[in-house]
Amino acid sequence: MRAGGLGIRALTTVAATAVVAAILALAGVALTLLLRNALTAGVESAARERADYVASLVDAPLATSVVDAVSEGRALAQVLDGQGRVLAASDDLEGMPPMAPPTTAPRITTIASLPEAHGEPYRIVALPAGPRETPRTVLVGMPLTPVVRVVGETSRLIWTIFPAVLALTGLVTWLSVRQTLAPVERIRRKAATIGAGDLSQRVPLPRAHDELRRLAETMNSMLGRIEAAHERQRHFVSDASHELRSPLANEQALLEVALARRDLDVWQEVGQDLQAEQARMRRLVDDLLLLARLDGQVPVPQREVDLDDVVHKQAARLRKLGRVQVETMPLPALRVRGDADQLARVVRNLTDNAARHARTTVSLSLREANGEAVLRVADDGAGVPPDQRERIFDRFTRLDEARGRDQGGSGLGLAISRAIATAHGGSLQLVESGGSGARFELRLPLLRAAVDRSRPRLGQMSAPR
Repeated sequence: MRAGGLGIRALTTVAATAVVAAILALAGVALTLLLRNALTAGVESAARERADYVASLVDAPLATSVVDAVSEGRALAQVLDGQGRVLAASDDLEGMPPMAPPTTAPRITTIASLPEAHGEPYRIVALPAGPRETPRTVLVGMPLTPVVRVVGETSRLIWTIFPAVLALTGLVTWLSVRQTLAPVERIRRKAATIGAGDLSQRVPLPRAHDELRRLAETMNSMLGRIEAAHERQRHFVSDASHELRSPLANEQALLEVALARRDLDVWQEVGQDLQAEQARMRRLVDDLLLLARLDGQVPVPQREVDLDDVVHKQAARLRKLGRVQVETMPLPALRVRGDADQLARVVRNLTDNAARHARTTVSLSLREANGEAVLRVADDGAGVPPDQRERIFDRFTRLDEARGRDQGGSGLGLAISRAIATAHGGSLQLVESGGSGARFELRLPLLRAAVDRSRPRLGQMSAPR
């Protein structure tokens, strides 16, 4: 438990005990009141029956004997005239003033205050009786001492077992919470043993299919993602080291040859080769830095970009190279929001990849669908095996390892393209081509479409085959 605060087990125990204490207190008070009211009602009912009996015989010649007859069990009885004078009274009330004033309301019960008679509280019932000419009032009192005694004993019993119930509640809650939190402790101990060196371990799953099991499953899923990310990072560092070591080794070999020959012509050739290796290394380092920025979720500059212009420029560049034919469907004027250089990088990577794998033709198309700009780049090459369609987006992945590195690239182009598309709120997928070759589909949130999409822009008609 931390200093200045209660732990979960202690807090739950205190809260449960406090709730039970409040419930028991309310229940005890309610039970005491209900018991007192029920017993008092019974006493009043007995007093009313005796008062009815006296009222029915109030005009009898032996009124005093009738009053004495109903005064058994410490009951008290009086008969009053209309002026409140005592006409008859039980033996215990001889010479005593009236217990209550006379009443003229027929058959109306008046419950007097609890007078002290012989040191005991009494419940008094007053009933009008006799003819109208000579009204009488019958008073019958029943002692409340049994009620007080029973209520008192019940209250003492309740408050005697009250601490025991609270102690038992606290103990059961403490043990139950400890048993409930046992899986959490096992998960904590296991998580503490999982280090960066071995991320294949998983926390144990509780047997019950409850919230704790879902928590353990979530932690295992998170550990799986961390393990996968760590593995990708390890491969990335290994591949990056290999890619950077290759040009350095080539440069070292060229320098050793030049130093051994000591020939100016050789040095000039070596200089040209070193310049090519340096350019290759610079491109690789730039790609790695771009991936690092994209992984770090550096905010993308938000500017309006004419995507159709970007596609048109890359198509024109590809035509100038003359390696393949470029077919461009009519390009509607579509605008997106983002970084123009990065989006141009994506289109260039896709077109270069298509040209590298195409036999004769690369096809480009642009359209609007569901509020998105959809760019498709297709080639008529050998295509990509279905089981490799996601792997090609991994970093340093080449499906054409037999090709030279300068021709096949570093294996970062598609990974960078997908990362840029994701950073712009879009996606990049390899979709079914419906035939030979590969078809990449780039989707970006559309900012605004041109009013007239049906008329192709100048210079963007399909190139003759």
